[in-house]
Amino acid sequence: MSSVIKVATWNVNSLRTRLPHVTAWLEAHRPDILCLQETKVEDSLFPTEAFTSLGYHVAMHGQKSYNGVAIASRQPLEHIATGFGAEGLPEIFGSQSRLIAATTCGIRVVSAYVPNGESPTSEKFAFKREFYQHLQAYVQRGLAEHARYIICGDFNISADERDIENPEKAAKHVLFTPEERQWLAELMVNNGLSDSFREVNAEAGIYSWYDYRTYGRNPKNGARIDYLFTSPTLTPHVTHVWHDQDERTKTQPSDHIPVVLELTL
Repeated sequence: MSSVIKVATWNVNSLRTRLPHVTAWLEAHRPDILCLQETKVEDSLFPTEAFTSLGYHVAMHGQKSYNGVAIASRQPLEHIATGFGAEGLPEIFGSQSRLIAATTCGIRVVSAYVPNGESPTSEKFAFKREFYQHLQAYVQRGLAEHARYIICGDFNISADERDIENPEKAAKHVLFTPEERQWLAELMVNNGLSDSFREVNAEAGIYSWYDYRTYGRNPKNGARIDYLFTSPTLTPHVTHVWHDQDERTKTQPSDHIPVVLELTL
């Protein structure tokens, strides 16, 4: 007998600020797994009880005021790992909380928060490039050990012209430079990953992020930079992926919205 597993990803841009939104969303939609990014809270201050009271197990990897990732699941989380798990990396990769992985519901799940890059001429852009290089190796190791594998989160790159407003203008800025799109394409192609949304929907103009500074609540202006990438074993089981635009109508919403993947296994 087949069953549907719902896996969601959401950059909440401060979990403590957005906690009422998150708990209400969990109660309304009951995903099996929820991956969070930009939690911006130290592990000792993480609101664990808010998740456990709703029947979720939770693992977190956070820091004060910046970054932070977490995974919540209705099933126990096993083999939890944080960071790249590789030796010899520059110290900065250990000091920023951007990756957490766990096995749950028979799937190895990774919640990732990739650097923004700031501008193509900045040091942060070079850091983003290096992050993607290490992410390639990280995913390759993960896939070697786990056939059922999902890496999801905020990748801070729009894959193609369907995924961003005004592509010609955007190509001069972070999120949509040709170089960045190549990094994302290589991550997918070199590891056999599929963009689960594009497996079931070719529509343009569906976004997951809206810039506070310029776009506000206009649903026609934004970018799709939040993804759920599936391994070759899982991709045939993708049945539906949807973006919860209703979250943008809430008071003090995140600049990102939840994206939900449904697998029939």
